[in-house]
Amino acid sequence: MSLGERKSRILQAIVQDYVLTTKPVGSERLIDTYTLGCKSATVRNEMAELTEQGYIVQPHTSAGRVPTDQGYRYYVDALMPSATLEPQEEQSVQDLHRTSFDEIDAILLNTCRILSSLTSCLSVASDPITETTRLHHVYVTQAVARNVLLVVLLSTGQVEHRLVEMESLQNETTLIRFTNFLNSLTADQELSEAARRLTLLETPNELQAFADSLGRIVTALTAVIASSLEQRRLYLEGSKQLLRQPEFHDVTRLESLFYALEQKNQFYQMLKHFWSEEEVTVIIGKENRYTHLQDCSVITALYHIGDRPAGFLGVVGPTRINYEKATLAVDFMASSLSQALTYLSQM
Repeated sequence: MSLGERKSRILQAIVQDYVLTTKPVGSERLIDTYTLGCKSATVRNEMAELTEQGYIVQPHTSAGRVPTDQGYRYYVDALMPSATLEPQEEQSVQDLHRTSFDEIDAILLNTCRILSSLTSCLSVASDPITETTRLHHVYVTQAVARNVLLVVLLSTGQVEHRLVEMESLQNETTLIRFTNFLNSLTADQELSEAARRLTLLETPNELQAFADSLGRIVTALTAVIASSLEQRRLYLEGSKQLLRQPEFHDVTRLESLFYALEQKNQFYQMLKHFWSEEEVTVIIGKENRYTHLQDCSVITALYHIGDRPAGFLGVVGPTRINYEKATLAVDFMASSLSQALTYLSQM
């Protein structure tokens, strides 16, 4: 439903003013501050109609109006102007790309830190494991005493490693044979297929003398794959940014938010529910089925490794968020993260 030009201008002004000042917006401020092209009586009548239609609400008697979730949604879908990053903000992202990171953790954490600073919100990212992630290569090498080191390189660029205790010291030739055999089974296979192959594994005749040692390594490798498939890690940065927002000076709201963040599996599943092929997804207030986040807006975008979706990056803030800046920043940083991880996966 279209509000028409005049109501749209008034709603746009209310949203932008409330985001800027955090104070309910009255008709006098609208008339004094914004060029609306109509008289004060007309502005008051239009505000009354917007209130009846559910786009704005009066929090207290004789107070101004604030946007509702419905009002924010109309603003995001129909009224939000385009935004641009400041030159110094773009520079901070370019500096990130020029930094030599060879670990997924470092790339994701620094991306989240920059996104949080750009938006003054909590930033969140998932790790890049997907159902189509492949086991790129396995290495088995001597560690200390009777331990060998199992190193697993994934197609995302992520590296997992485990120490595996042996009954006896293994010589280098045997470990090379283990490495070659495991790679013949699992290299460049999707994780689920690699796990299936290991489950059906039969020790070849030439390795029967080392069946116990090989079995221990296979058990460790299977555990690495299971962990990669089942456990989704979330990276969170910028909690202090939320504490500066007046909405979260309310202890009850703050407790509810941090409870949601602590329940990382539920939080992850909630965010995954909104995964979309669209550039950016904006979830406003009670649009979120996760009740502990219904005082917040969540803005997310998928990032990719190559041409496939690999995870999400986003921000969590009050519904009074700067939507144009936040959607731009999330989209920009998701694209930058995609480039960095794609490059890393090809090394």
